This record gives sequence, C-alpha cells and structure tokens, in this order.
Amino acid sequence: MSWPLPNRSLFWRAFLTFWGAMTIILVCGMLFTATVAWYRINSLDGLNPASLTHDARQIARNHGMDGLERWVVAMDQRYSALKIYVLDARDTEILGRPLPARTHDWLTAYRAATERSPQADYLQPDPVGERVSWWQPQLLDLPDGSQLLMLFLPFDSSHWEVLGLSPVAMALLLFALAVTAPLCWALTRHVTAPLTQLRQATHALAAGRLDAQTPPKLAGRKDELGLLARDFNAMADRLKALVDTREQLLHNIAHELRSPLARLRLAAELARRKDERQDVQLDRIERECERLDTLVGNTLRLARLGAQPEPSETLDLTSVVAAVVDDARYEAGEQQVRILWDSPAPVLLTGDRDSLASAVENVLRNALRFAPAHSAIRVRLLIGAREACLEIEDRGPGVPPADLESLFEPFFRTASGAAVPGSGAGLGLSIAQAAISAHKGRISARNVSPQGLSVRMELPLLAA
Repeated sequence: MSWPLPNRSLFWRAFLTFWGAMTIILVCGMLFTATVAWYRINSLDGLNPASLTHDARQIARNHGMDGLERWVVAMDQRYSALKIYVLDARDTEILGRPLPARTHDWLTAYRAATERSPQADYLQPDPVGERVSWWQPQLLDLPDGSQLLMLFLPFDSSHWEVLGLSPVAMALLLFALAVTAPLCWALTRHVTAPLTQLRQATHALAAGRLDAQTPPKLAGRKDELGLLARDFNAMADRLKALVDTREQLLHNIAHELRSPLARLRLAAELARRKDERQDVQLDRIERECERLDTLVGNTLRLARLGAQPEPSETLDLTSVVAAVVDDARYEAGEQQVRILWDSPAPVLLTGDRDSLASAVENVLRNALRFAPAHSAIRVRLLIGAREACLEIEDRGPGVPPADLESLFEPFFRTASGAAVPGSGAGLGLSIAQAAISAHKGRISARNVSPQGLSVRMELPLLAA
C-alpha cells in the first residue's frame, strides 16, 4: 500500500530533523573525540614511562619514602593527565589516596601473577627501562631494602567509573541530549500546536457553531496537518449546508402544505352548506388531497434517495431510458409533442433501476410540462470513454440564467414555472439530482438557442 506525500509533509520534516540532529551529533562528536585525543597526546608529550620509572627509582634509593612522596605530589601538580600511585607492602598508597577501580584490578592481577610465577620477567625491574609500559606495575627499592610498587594511570577517569562510562562517552551522551531535546521539542510543538487549534475548532463545531473554521494559517499549510485542516473546513461547510438545507426544506414543506390545507379548509366549509355546489367542493377536496399525497410522496422519495445505500446492480441504461420514453409518449401524444429518441447499443453501468428511472422520468416530465404544442423533445444518449451522458432537450421558455444553479434545489420554481398550471411543488428535478448523485454522477442544466432548456445527466460506466 502506498500513498502520495506532499512536498512538505510531516514525514520529510521528521526525517530531515532526525538526520539533521544525527549529523550535528556525529560531526561534533568527531570533533570532540579528536580534541580529547589531541589533548591526551599533547598532555603527555615528552613523558616516557621508562624515564619516569628510572627517576622514581633514583629518588627512592637516594631520598627514601619522603623524597618519593614529594616527587609524586610534584608530578600530580605538573601533569594533570597522569596519576602515579606508590604502594607499600600492605598495598597502602603512600599519600593515603584510595585506589581507582582500574588500578585496583591491575594490582589484583599483579599479585596473582606474582604468586603463580615469582620469577616472571615482566614482574622484575627492568634495568634498561626500554620495555616499560604505562599499564605495567614497577618495583622501587628503598634504602632499607624494602620494596614499593608504582602504578601509572594515564588519562585518569576514575571518577566516572561509578557510572560505567568514560568521560568521552558521557560527554557525547550529554551533547546528544542537548542537541536532540530542543529539536524534538520544536518538532513536537510543530505538530501539537496545529492539533490544539483543530481541537478547539472541533469543540466549537460540536457546541453548535456551524461556522467554525480552522485558522487560515493552519489551513494554508502544505503538509498533512494542512490537508486535515482543509478537510475539516470542508466538512464544517458541508455540515452547515446540510443543516441550512434541512431548515429550508422544513420551511418550504410547511409553506407548500399551507396552501392546499387552506383550500381544503375552505372547500370543507363550503361543502357543509349542502347547496347545489357541494359536488364541486367535494371534487376540489379530492384534488387537493391528491396534491397533498403527491407532495408527501415526493418529499419522502427525496429523503429516501438521500439516505439509500450505494447502488450495486448491473443494468442497461439504454433499456431504462427506453422504458421511460415509451411511457411518456402516451402523455406527449395528448399534448401534441413528439419525443425524438433513437435507442443506441446497450450501455452497462452500476446502479438502481428504480431510482434511475425516476430521475429520467422527472426530467422528461418537466420537459413535457413546459414544451409548447407541436414541438419536439430530443432525448440523446452519448457514450464517452468513462461516462454515459443522457441529454434531454425541450423547446420551452427556458430558465433565467440567474436561476440555473438553483434549478435543482427542493421546492424551487422559477417565476414562469410557478405560473404554469400543474407545475408541481418543485421537487421533480431535486429528486433527479438526488438519484444521479447517489450513482456518483452529475446533473446540470443550460439554456439552448433559440429557446429551450437542456438537462444533462452524466453517469460513470461499468468498470471493465
């Protein structure tokens, strides 16, 4: 599974932030390590363990324990990168200092090796001093014949050993934390601040403020958060439009019901007089009841179309249109109107036969209602690469250009349409639009020359 990433997506920001921090840590760590290495080399420049051992032996033989103590103190003060420990026979340091863990381990290994092989060469003093190592214990002879053990500890890090880390590793760890902490905070702030704004907008929407929108700066972002903000704004606009449409629909239904109910009330009042016009009033009551029944039925059909599941039936659009045209020709013959329809080859699509037939029938009956006598209504079915286009064109008075966009709204009627007898309540084209939208199609209207209206319904074809 894959999905497109915007040029400034959060993925790239997190990716670049992570690797930017790693690059800074790596470069600075290399520089720090090189600096420490240079310091170590430079701090012991000129020092040699063999020469130091030779000096210590000379001082021990000539000046004894006191001279050796002064020499160790002087070396500590002069060379901070080198520690020298001198132990007596009881392994007590002559200056009373505690032994670091590393030197203690060396001393333990030295004592064990001495017990196993007292005559080992590496344990005996080296008179020449050419094979002395920083990490090799050395024996010092005092004037009274006793011996001392001298240990070197270059680059002392004993105060870090309680953490199990060397000073370089500890410094690198602290530096990595110092670099990543602000970067992680900035990245988190970059994400959480917009989410907080989106959360506030969501709470406002949930509280009933349907005009709630995310800040323009957030909606203008080009990453996933910007897409989410724009989707939220679109959802809020759609929700507001639906609520406004529902309120307008309820208002229109109440308005449309008020007129027939008033006429029913008047006709019932006149019928109670039981005069010679009683039959006329009863006929009027029957017609008004039929109008109310039609209005309620169309309203319920419109509501059902808006809530019906996605159609899944494979059907032939040509046969659906042909059946509707055949039924409409009976009514068109009485009005002296011709319906021109040439049935093309079968056009397969996924849909619901009843709702599609209802959409075509409502558009065709609307054309019949406004078509003048002795005119023709043209029904054409055009096949494209991915869509089928059904176009119904009449020669009626057309629609004012300003009303074209509102033509498919529930209960909308143009000024000329409202004056036509039997023009209905303005639900036919709304039902057609709901049915076409349920099939993921589009419906539109345009005026044609010299006069007339063309309604175009576009439906996706069945995928190969």
